[in-house]
Amino acid sequence: MSVVLNCIQICDDGAMVAHVADDGDLAKSDEIVLALQRRILLGEQPVGSWLRHAALAEEFGTSRTPVREALRVLHAQGIVTIVKNRGARVNGHSSRDIRELGELRAELEGFAAFLAAQRISDEQIERMHAAWRNFDPAPGAPDRGRRWAEANDAFHSVIVEASGNRQLAQSLRDIHSRLPANISYAAYDGNTRLLQRNLAEHEAIADAITDGKDTQARELMAQHVRSSLDATIRWAEEHDLFRMPDDQ
Repeated sequence: MSVVLNCIQICDDGAMVAHVADDGDLAKSDEIVLALQRRILLGEQPVGSWLRHAALAEEFGTSRTPVREALRVLHAQGIVTIVKNRGARVNGHSSRDIRELGELRAELEGFAAFLAAQRISDEQIERMHAAWRNFDPAPGAPDRGRRWAEANDAFHSVIVEASGNRQLAQSLRDIHSRLPANISYAAYDGNTRLLQRNLAEHEAIADAITDGKDTQARELMAQHVRSSLDATIRWAEEHDLFRMPDDQ
């Protein structure tokens, strides 16, 4: 069995001990981190609420080991505070953190679009255009949120793939480990105008990449990511989902 030594681990009782986690634990902890980040950012797990190790282990069908690791990651990010004998208290995200991560993502995805416009294959072009082909933006369309997320993932993934830059892809994965993908749909849901604009931006990016217009593709993608970021931050602020400024 492959193992990884995590030298310092914050446990249920607040103690800090050496801990060995296997690959399965790490994969599960990543899943828990992403799920909790999304819930907290979308207000499904309110600021000030508590995350309990036993309850999370039961919910995710796992032992407490990956739960501890996930909460340690969130603690390091400032999203939760681990309290001895109680679990983890939700602090929430800061608007500054979200904006800074979004700005970095905009530059990296813009660069991916720039490279994709130079390197993309015919098969990748087909997948890029096909990503949104079956998405129905009409209000009340079945599973609209899930279908949007699937289409959005497919679209952005093929562009990063087409960039041919593995380090760029890894950097974007690192950002997504702190800023979950597809959270902007919360801002688009119930706002057909914003959703239609989002779809038009994807189409313009795809056309620029297909036509080999690398500089235009880069500018359009960066602006697209910033637009999604702005919509998400406005939505989160309207719903009081960020930490107070003193905590940022």
